Amino acid sequence: MKSPNFSVNNDNARAGWPAGGLENVPRCPVCGSSGRKLIHANLRDRVFCCAPGEWNLHQCNDCGSGYLDPRPTSATIGLAYSKYFTHGPTGGVDYAKASWWRRFRIAQRNSYLNAHYGYDLKPAAWSPFFLSHARRRRFDTFTGHLRFPGRGAHVLDIGCGNGAFLWQMRSLGWDVCGVEPDTKSAARARAAGLDVRDGLIQQQTLPDAHFDAITMNHVIEHLHDPLDTLRRCWKLLKPGGQISLTTPNLGSRGHQIFGADWLPLDPPRHLVLFTEDSLRRALETCGFAVSRPPRPSLKARELFETSFFLHRGNDLNGQKPKFPWFIRLKMEWLAALANSATRKNPAVTEELVLIGKKPD
Repeated sequence: MKSPNFSVNNDNARAGWPAGGLENVPRCPVCGSSGRKLIHANLRDRVFCCAPGEWNLHQCNDCGSGYLDPRPTSATIGLAYSKYFTHGPTGGVDYAKASWWRRFRIAQRNSYLNAHYGYDLKPAAWSPFFLSHARRRRFDTFTGHLRFPGRGAHVLDIGCGNGAFLWQMRSLGWDVCGVEPDTKSAARARAAGLDVRDGLIQQQTLPDAHFDAITMNHVIEHLHDPLDTLRRCWKLLKPGGQISLTTPNLGSRGHQIFGADWLPLDPPRHLVLFTEDSLRRALETCGFAVSRPPRPSLKARELFETSFFLHRGNDLNGQKPKFPWFIRLKMEWLAALANSATRKNPAVTEELVLIGKKPD
């Protein structure tokens, strides 16, 4: 398909965006190809409803990644985060004050992490092998799908938000550090006693070959230059270190079903959207050996529900309407089919999770 007229798209987006605050993206930010097709036009911020303008999403003909063109510049993208979920407090659980049931559940989690990720957490309950698949996936996510190298291991969370994940990792024995460009979120993290620096990873003076692990949980889709960030991660990791990436999947069943109403499109905050092939390609281009975690993410139920609200023209920030039982049943059925398809083929999951390892 022939590339659309950039100037017309730029004028549309500029209707509510500061003058000079947009940039054109003539080539794919992932592979550099200029061949593309327009897949969604005139998208609006329907999630936090704080970013003005309309946005066009193109898909690369070569690697399959999606990207906004035009898009906010790095100097103005902060306008799209004036309202965001990471502005809340970090939170956390005080184990000493937890109920007996909560302490038992923590002991179950510890047993699972000890057996599968190399921890030595106390207290630990009975054998973790009888846990449900849903709880196993939740515990996998809790530790970022990363094996524990031992006490004193360093983890860097890029785009750490208010530090909730870093708080978890510190409770498991990691030495934690975070980078967060949103000043409100970073302030929340520091208020919780975490080592979190303002800005992008390229603006930091962190030592090379220092970290045992790096995590980016729903962050890479927000970056103007994702490959440059991955190359920086390569330098920061020790030999044998791992990077864990989680991001929406443009090749998911949910995107096929809901199209422009699919919640994770989230323009203009999501600048680049990956498929499994394009994310794997990006990691391999930067030198990582890539693998999937043992269990795929199954997020269809929650994403289908919110995407359906958007499809019906509802405001996600308002009171959620109650739909008739047959509509709710249809959503449950579609989500169950999508999760079943993901179990057979993780490449169609709603949420991609890939692990990259730097060679020893």
